[in-house]
Parts: sequence; C-alpha cells; structure tokens
Amino acid sequence: MSRSIRIGVIPAAGSGVRLGYLGKILPKCLLPVYDKPLLYYIIKNMSMGGVRKIYIIVNYKKELIFEYIRTDSNLFKNIKVKFIFQKELKGIAEAILLVKNFIDGPFITILGDDASFIFSLDNLVDLFYKKKAVVVEGIAKEKDSNILKNTCCLNIDREKRIIKIKEKPRSPFSNLRGTGIYIFRPEIFDYIENTPISNIRNEREITDTINLIASKKLAYVDFLKGINININSCSDLLNAWLVFRKMNLTFYDR
Repeated sequence: MSRSIRIGVIPAAGSGVRLGYLGKILPKCLLPVYDKPLLYYIIKNMSMGGVRKIYIIVNYKKELIFEYIRTDSNLFKNIKVKFIFQKELKGIAEAILLVKNFIDGPFITILGDDASFIFSLDNLVDLFYKKKAVVVEGIAKEKDSNILKNTCCLNIDREKRIIKIKEKPRSPFSNLRGTGIYIFRPEIFDYIENTPISNIRNEREITDTINLIASKKLAYVDFLKGINININSCSDLLNAWLVFRKMNLTFYDR
C-alpha cells in the first residue's frame, strides 16, 4: 500500500431493534461476535488502513460505548477516539455530515453494524488514490437475493466504477452487495448536502449520495479481502458468531 488514511468515522448511533432482547440492552456496535463486540473488529479493520484517529457517532446507549473504549486499552493504545453525539437519528449520510468541521482530508468510514473479518484494506486505499475517487466502497458477492433486497445492490463497469447503486431493491439487478466500508474525500460533505430527502425514509440516503457521485464518474468499488456478513436478525448474528470464531481460531489477533 503506497499511502495510508489516518482518519476514521464510525456511525454507531442506532439500535438493533430487529435483534430482540440484545437490541434492547446493547447498541448494535457492541453486539457480541464470538469473544469480541463488532466495534472491536471495526476499529481493528480501520487500523489496517492506517487510521490513527477515529470519530464515533453515538446516541443510543452511548454510555456503554464510552465504557468499552475505556476498558479495551490494548486495542486503542495507538488510536485517538473522539465522540460526536447525533441528536436526531436521520441515517448514515447525516451522521457522516456531523464530522464536516473536523476533517479536511480522506477518511475511512465503517458502519457501526458492519461485520467484516478482513485481512487488508490495501486494495481499497490504492484504488482510491489511483482513481482520485470521491468514494470507494467495499463490496462482496451475494448469492442470496433476500439479503440483497434488505441491503443494497449495484452495477459496475470494467474499471470498477459504479454505474448504479440501489438501497433495498425490490428486484436485485446483480449479485454485488455493498458493505459498510467506505473511503471518502471531503467532497462527500457537499454531495450529502445536495442529496434530496428520500420520500421513503424522510432522510438523505447514503446510496443516493453515492449515485450522485457515480453520475460524475467518481465512485468506485473493490472486493473486500475477507468475509462480510450482513447482520439484520438473530440468525445473522449467530452465523457471524460461528464464522468469526473459526476465523479467530485460525488468524487470532491477525
């Protein structure tokens, strides 16, 4: 990897309402996956991209997130963590917009519910700089159309440039699924501010923002080097637990 990215952003303000009792007692970023919470893997993955300062966007049960950061000193000893409170839960795009006044260079964003066990972000970072992209998103191949219907689906060209991306499509048009891992330039803030409010969710959708960037041919993707599991249910969480257990036993602490 020729260059690294020093700043990270983790939108972690939401709750896991579809995860029953666990969602009532924990913010989604602290859901246990094998012997660690999701947040552990998110920060571990960021550190592989060179991140040394992280902004975590919080709201729901934020005190538990504060406590975890304080107690897991081994993970955070070389990383500075700052918290930003999101008063109104208006989606990912609005959460990212909250860091506008704090960031003036490229940054990695990993969603607070992203479950990825990856070995390197080099390919995403290198593509980001090579193409002078405004956004590079990590993607995965997805066989299950129901998962695509509940996440997002996209088309790309031979240059790995996004042609079209759709949130929760009724009819998936490819087997490519977006994940919760992105690299952005600061221009993303202007694109978010120019993104129309969605009629469905009454908020700015990050996929709509990425479509705006794609229309300027500045949005790219690459496949994650590892495993990504979408967690929307207790069954998904159990699957992630089993997969991450196997991965940890093989590549513990990477």
